[in-house]
Amino acid sequence: MSAEKTAPKVAVAVITHNGKKYLKTCIESLLNQTYKNFDIYLIDNASSDGSSEYVKQNFPMVKIIRFEKNLGFAKAYNIAIRMIDADYIALLNDDTKAHPKWLEELVKAALENEKAGALGSLILFLDHPNIVQHAGGMITPLGGSIDIGFGKPLHEVDLRKRYVGYVCGAAMLVKKDVFEKVGGFDNDYFAYHEDVDLCWRMWLQGYKVVLVPTSIVYHKYGGSWGGRYNPQRLFLNHINKLRNTVKNFEIANCIKGLILNVIFDISKLVLLGKHKRMDSMRSIIKTWKSFIRDLKVVYNKRIYIQKKRKIRDSFIVQYLICPLSYGLKEYLRLYFKNVYLCFSSQLHEQ
Repeated sequence: MSAEKTAPKVAVAVITHNGKKYLKTCIESLLNQTYKNFDIYLIDNASSDGSSEYVKQNFPMVKIIRFEKNLGFAKAYNIAIRMIDADYIALLNDDTKAHPKWLEELVKAALENEKAGALGSLILFLDHPNIVQHAGGMITPLGGSIDIGFGKPLHEVDLRKRYVGYVCGAAMLVKKDVFEKVGGFDNDYFAYHEDVDLCWRMWLQGYKVVLVPTSIVYHKYGGSWGGRYNPQRLFLNHINKLRNTVKNFEIANCIKGLILNVIFDISKLVLLGKHKRMDSMRSIIKTWKSFIRDLKVVYNKRIYIQKKRKIRDSFIVQYLICPLSYGLKEYLRLYFKNVYLCFSSQLHEQ
């Protein structure tokens, strides 16, 4: 095997928006990687806190791609990846710390599986490194996502390398040619569920999505967007899972998913109303108004995606979609047993 084959060129793209306070920890962890054939890029989404200037002064080896406007996660990465010359692109949030073998393990797994379009890391809480944040993910019947093992101790979670529905965009390796072939991220996904959508489309076009649990990243939960009841975060989560439902399911599961979304959001409105979270309630109502307004655009994307489909929903549902009962069980575990309270003091902010 040639040296080029054993050590392909990788670009680690760290995306930030006013994340200066996290960058020292993140970049220093990258400089300690055991894998050496990679460049570091800072993708600066119009930061006003001096992030680019700080990196330029303290880490001159880092290449900077700076946008004058905050383009969001998906669009910024799409543009940056087109500009980067590398075989693989490793996406990394700024509020992370990578284990020294993080990149080596991802590249090793990618070389072992030629059909892998995306490979993801085991993500642990930065402040609670023995607690799992993401050990791969399952797609829900509502077009959303469930992080496998969220809030559980390491010893309680399946840590085998395996195929999963999606891997988290906070620490993900993609083959550049596959990323471009499937169309990259959807530019309309400013943030949240864009990784679910990308991995879902990879599966539909015949590629694999792999969890690599020996590749470890520590993540500051809520560092970028705050707690789960942040109104903007709530809006983006809800509208993007609706888009996923329409775009990626076959028609029967699409209709089922939309009905389930209606039931779920009505229930959530009732729950938020009891807690007098009026700002969060307005976010959910805004979600449906925006979704209905843009439905024609989403439907046109559906037509394009379905024409490229190589596997049926019967496979997706059997292996990658969590059963509705499991999704409900996880919802109850996380929201009513206060799991989030253990790890995010921002849960009840905003």
